[in-house]
Amino acid sequence: MPFLICEICAKSGVLCAACEKKLQEGRITKLEVGLSQTIYKLTKGEVGFERAVELDDTIIILAKKEDIGKIIGRKGAHIKDLSKKFKKQIRVVGTGNLRDSVVEFIAPARVRDINRVYKPEGEVYRIRVDAQDKDKLRMKTEEIRKIIALLTNTNVELVFE
Repeated sequence: MPFLICEICAKSGVLCAACEKKLQEGRITKLEVGLSQTIYKLTKGEVGFERAVELDDTIIILAKKEDIGKIIGRKGAHIKDLSKKFKKQIRVVGTGNLRDSVVEFIAPARVRDINRVYKPEGEVYRIRVDAQDKDKLRMKTEEIRKIIALLTNTNVELVFE
């Protein structure tokens, strides 16, 4: 299980020197520390996650596909607890290949295709979404683009066709 902080820190709620150093260096965020501790308690240490991103009113948690259900909890109990504690909507997205992550994140809108485009400023992934589904998106287009870029460490364009 991937934990962003060590098990002792997740269990105790206090960061050791190594985890504190990760936080100071920016390899993890305070949000990820808080989520790690809370998820550890909710799942009794059975599940970790890989990364978390905070937006205005949403927190996106990246986790292995097999861990998504455990993070959500039976009947969404863990997600409700996380939402209540962090006072934001929580969304759990599976990691894997780029296409699967993007399709899952943009759902219920349909992704037509994902193309790698080479531009003078560098490589860009162009995500082509069905134009009829634009109103199905749960967030603003620019927010979605930023999140996908952050989560995948790539430059991203969102195009509606």
